[in-house]
Amino acid sequence: MLYTEEQKKELEEMVTAFGDYLRDSEYLELVWSDKIGYILLKISVSSRSIPLAPVIIEDGEMLCEELFCEIANDVLEYTGNGHDRKNADPLERAEIRRRYQPYIEQFPQYQQIAEEILAGE
Repeated sequence: MLYTEEQKKELEEMVTAFGDYLRDSEYLELVWSDKIGYILLKISVSSRSIPLAPVIIEDGEMLCEELFCEIANDVLEYTGNGHDRKNADPLERAEIRRRYQPYIEQFPQYQQIAEEILAGE
C-alpha cells in the first residue's frame, strides 16, 4: 500500500514523534516497505521471532491507535496487576494519560483514540 502525499507526510511526522518510544521498545519495530508502506512488527527478542502477524499501517490514525494501545499495555505490564485496559485503576489511567500527552499535543486530531483506548473500546 502506498500513501497519498498528505498521509505520507503525517506518517513521517508520527515516526519522528514516536521515534524514541519505538527505539526504546524491546518488542516493537516499525519498518518501511517500498511495496506496502509502513509495517509494525511485534517481536519477541528472547525467541527471535514475530509471534503476532505484522500490522500493515494504512494511515496515521491506525499508527497512532496501534502505538497508543502499546503504550497503555506498557503501563499495565509495568504495574503487574494482570488486567486489561478496560479495568485499569485510576493511577494506571493517569500514567497512561501522562505518557499519551506529548503525542496528543502534536496530533490533537487523535485525542479521541486515546480516550477510546482508556475506555477499553
